[in-house]
Amino acid sequence: MSKLIVSGRTLWPDGMIKDATVVVEQGVIAQVLPGASPKADVVVSGYIAPGFVELQLNGAYGADFSNDGRSVASVAARLPETGVTSFLPTIITSPWDAYPSRLREVREASQNLTGAHVLGVHLEGPYLNPAKKGAHNPAFLRTPNVDEVLRWVDDSVRLVTLAPELPGALDAIKALRARGIVVSAGHSNATFGQAMAGLAAGIGWGTHLFNAMSALEHRQSGLPGALLTSPVPCGMIVDGIHTHSSIVKLAYRAKGAAGLTLVTDAMEAMGMPAGRYKLSDREVIVDATSARLADGTLAGSILTLDQAVRNVVEFTGCSLAEALTMATATPARVLNLERKGRIAPGCDADLVVLDESLHVTQTFVKGNLAFASRDA
Repeated sequence: MSKLIVSGRTLWPDGMIKDATVVVEQGVIAQVLPGASPKADVVVSGYIAPGFVELQLNGAYGADFSNDGRSVASVAARLPETGVTSFLPTIITSPWDAYPSRLREVREASQNLTGAHVLGVHLEGPYLNPAKKGAHNPAFLRTPNVDEVLRWVDDSVRLVTLAPELPGALDAIKALRARGIVVSAGHSNATFGQAMAGLAAGIGWGTHLFNAMSALEHRQSGLPGALLTSPVPCGMIVDGIHTHSSIVKLAYRAKGAAGLTLVTDAMEAMGMPAGRYKLSDREVIVDATSARLADGTLAGSILTLDQAVRNVVEFTGCSLAEALTMATATPARVLNLERKGRIAPGCDADLVVLDESLHVTQTFVKGNLAFASRDA
């Protein structure tokens, strides 16, 4: 559709929800006019939000990106059901010789997609601390090496999670940042001092705050203490399983909507029935609420991002505008995406329509309808 007009209660760039009429031309937001218009093409009784931006997605709908990068296409086609209009396919720690193939597969599959837009790749590993490996295979973990880093990264890599306390990590952080790649601290046993050194070297995000990282203690606050007291945003898996609701509320009070990014860390069982699935080379047992290795270790999640929005409102008492900001403007800012995460002239026309219960009824990607519920 070359022109589209959507009207209703809208999340504005100032963080307020107010009536607006959004005019879309050629896939771009051309105007945002104050007030609602009953003559719009889409008159919304619920809410209009920017498209959700997902920074950590291992797979979904029966697909695992660490095993098949081509599967980003099938997942992208369905993500608008959950309000996601752009995402970082996440490849977890893998055999060293698998990385070139996975990156090439994602890059090629991303050229001709329907649905959500692939923003690049999030490499979660292999430079992680074995003491905080989580579900990652320790046999594939490595110590950072700058020469090695510069050989395997390419333009498709947008974000790398590593443990800042590892030997060589600070040099790797600086080298990656020089290439324009965002570096995140995660799967780390860092002390507060080691974490602060990583932040000073250029770390720009924290991977799933509290999970697979050193503990927050009153005499040694570790990586969580450094992240909570720094301006660097952090991802959180708000499913009520990875972090207790009271801890989510604590993080919200410390960081605010501008400092938290909702992520799912979902794996291939998202949107699928309970059963046995794969996360890279690990077998994962999935029930109605969680995904775990045989020993009980959490192995990603089956959370959807729209559910995370609903959960963070329930857990913290934050406003809807704040919850939506955590799924839109804040993650877009982490990647320096000027055209994503906001409803403003010049931005991509990625829009999500939510009903009063905050369920997705319609999703538009660059002005084109990518999903409509039966009730829409």
